[in-house]
Amino acid sequence: MQPSQAAGLQSLFSHTDTDVSTTSNTQPLVLLHGWGMQSDIWQTLIPELQQHYQITVIDLPGLGRSAECLPQDYDLEAVVAAIADAAPASAIWLGWSLGGIIALAFSRRYPDRVSRLITLGSSPCFVARDDWSFGMDETTYAQFEADLQANPTKTLQRFNRLQVHGSATARTDLKILKQIVADVQPSDRGLIASLALLRQDYRELYRAIDIPSLHLLCELDTLAPAAMADALSQLQPDAHITVLAEQSHVGFLAAPQCLADRIRQFCP
Repeated sequence: MQPSQAAGLQSLFSHTDTDVSTTSNTQPLVLLHGWGMQSDIWQTLIPELQQHYQITVIDLPGLGRSAECLPQDYDLEAVVAAIADAAPASAIWLGWSLGGIIALAFSRRYPDRVSRLITLGSSPCFVARDDWSFGMDETTYAQFEADLQANPTKTLQRFNRLQVHGSATARTDLKILKQIVADVQPSDRGLIASLALLRQDYRELYRAIDIPSLHLLCELDTLAPAAMADALSQLQPDAHITVLAEQSHVGFLAAPQCLADRIRQFCP
């Protein structure tokens, strides 16, 4: 993939697929990756979707090929502002994990630019609260933050093992994740700054979305547990919520056709 550069954001990486034949019915689709990764995470999914959608991938600020695009104040609003110029005027948005939260925030800021919204393995609270038990406990998260400061490489490796946990294809999935990290070395500063976004409570963000939405959870996911499906439905009653059976946090790596089918059903 060759990067395109948004105006004023020379180091933000984005790529729109123009190498396949499209028709007048082809819909733009934006894919946002999660924490610690970059847009190569979609390598198995894109071939399943190319004939149906014009795909734009974006490396989030501070991560992947956008490592040098690091806002001074790294918060959700700054990330949305950084990717706004790189995104199509109107599109379906799919965000995985942290990318789902950013897609939600983009939808709230630019509702006219998002026709439909899909999150995959995303959670309103990745860290547990007194009134939200579906997340990493605070002590574990705080230790993870400290470990990341001390040894980013080893901590990212540990995180990748969490992402494949429980999957029948864990070994193959982990090999792909390792290769993605090896191909584009992440920025330590970007990893640390973007991790802070995972600590926040985004329940009000979910409640604020009034766009056709599909939230996909994965049965074996330990980072965004499928057990929160009912609680998620209470936050956004009009949203479609589906649990993908026997899939880990990165189940789409080995079963891209399953995710592609869900996307096509929701966005025909």
